[in-house]
Amino acid sequence: MGRLWLFGGKGGVGKTTSSAATALWLARAGFRTLVVSSDPAHSTSDSLRYPLGPEPTPVADEENLWGMELDPERTIEQVLPKFSEAMSGSMGNSLTGMFTGIDTDSIQDEMSQVEASQLMIPGLDEALAFDQLLRYVEDPRFDVIIFDTAPTGHTLRFLSLPEVLDSWMDRILRYYRMTGGLRMMLFGGKKQDAMREELEKFQRRVSHVRRVLTDPELANFTLVCIPEQMAVAETTRAAEALDEYGITVNGIIVNRVTPDFDHPFIQSRRETEQSYLEDLRQLFGGLPVAEIPLSESDVHGLDSLHSLALGLHGDEPIIPEDMKPISVSNGIPINLRRGLNIRKNEGELVVEMYLPAANKEELNLRSEGNDLYIGVNGREARIEVGHRVKVKDAEARFEDDILRLTVKGESLD
Repeated sequence: MGRLWLFGGKGGVGKTTSSAATALWLARAGFRTLVVSSDPAHSTSDSLRYPLGPEPTPVADEENLWGMELDPERTIEQVLPKFSEAMSGSMGNSLTGMFTGIDTDSIQDEMSQVEASQLMIPGLDEALAFDQLLRYVEDPRFDVIIFDTAPTGHTLRFLSLPEVLDSWMDRILRYYRMTGGLRMMLFGGKKQDAMREELEKFQRRVSHVRRVLTDPELANFTLVCIPEQMAVAETTRAAEALDEYGITVNGIIVNRVTPDFDHPFIQSRRETEQSYLEDLRQLFGGLPVAEIPLSESDVHGLDSLHSLALGLHGDEPIIPEDMKPISVSNGIPINLRRGLNIRKNEGELVVEMYLPAANKEELNLRSEGNDLYIGVNGREARIEVGHRVKVKDAEARFEDDILRLTVKGESLD
């Protein structure tokens, strides 16, 4: 399971640049890194100068870097069924029109035009993005997932969603009963039960996402802002709101800080900005406040992103061969570790997977060909091990959040 490192802040302050640069820096250090964006404008693709899709895409020739841009509309249709499908048949019986006087053909045609995306409530699109993101957080093939979030207000809107969903579900089901009540009386309530089950399942997943976000061992949130009064004020409010939800803010990145040049205008501007930076340091106590100087040109492409990252985080760390956590970044320190370690020595194969927050009883392991399949929280990830493994003959131990699978030579094909 990878560490989830979120970058948030108001729009236009440099979240995408900071997250893409950090992802590239970690990947070049040797961490298997996935950078994810929920921005429909494809800004991460633009920043990397490499096209990304809705699934993890290898970035250029970077050995350890993948990127993806979530497609909210596509995700909505995958997670929530079309409303017309959920309601289909509820008014299709001629008896319904005979008893109620309703033009069922007209209503059925109108319902067929209603899609799940039109049932959006505040925070639902963010919930769908986080739910999709969790698939990869729980995938041990990635050591760290960098998430370029929507503007902070959208993230906060999502965090209140579990409570909002309660009333929303009741409203949808009430509408269902109103339009399909007679058919339900005639033929039973199986469709209503199926719809409620689907909605409750989604609600449980939303709650699980929030649990992951509030676990400091799994997730950290870095706020990005610019050295202006309104941005500083909004960053402060965002940090307070995140704290109310139990989300750990691990630092502040201040982007586009005016360099220290000997010019009256620049010095005046810099003095104003430095006063805001000092306010941030006092407001956030011991939290690191890292600066990114204003660049003479736009930051796009791998070379310029890497230069920015070196200034922000320092030299790339040396990752230990084992699963021990290490502290990385001079600017925004964070503990990271490998999510997966595969080694073969002395006639045996050892596969180690870091699976925090997983219950031993919920883990599922199977093999198929040269691949292992690990199931966590109802999701399954494929791990290429390069050998045909007989899982039934393997020794499995789960200690300190690490699943260690040892396969002896005679059990390897």
